[in-house]
Amino acid sequence: MIQVMILEDDPMVREINSRFLEKLPNFKLANAVSSIKEAQEFIYHNKVDLILLDIYLPKENGIDLLKWLRKNEMETDVIFITADKTSSMVQEAFRYGAVDYLIKPFTFDRFKESMINYKERYYSIKDFDTIEQNELDKYMFKNTSGNITT
Repeated sequence: MIQVMILEDDPMVREINSRFLEKLPNFKLANAVSSIKEAQEFIYHNKVDLILLDIYLPKENGIDLLKWLRKNEMETDVIFITADKTSSMVQEAFRYGAVDYLIKPFTFDRFKESMINYKERYYSIKDFDTIEQNELDKYMFKNTSGNITT
């Protein structure tokens, strides 16, 4: 099971995201929190594979948690779920290693697509000791033939 934490300050949105997650196999909600401090405390003591992370938090910015994860070499992935659609924030999120970025409001289908893509990559790459380029391309370039030429 992929252990997922949701960091969202709005209780209603947190509940919606939790319910969306419950509909998908192979994902387990490890915790749903409303602040970076709560998230950090939980991560220190529990395995979290994926964080569904909001950017706009009261007196906090979700991107700071992503930076903290990278600085502390935490093996946790992040998918942003946020209303922030500024290109600079999207670029910064990907620069620090976000695996996807969903802009609110989004559909369940888009949420599901993001989670399925994550699950496929998570399990497929994890199963290899080493991986060949053509296998890696299947997961990196899912919407193409996997035959990237230069």
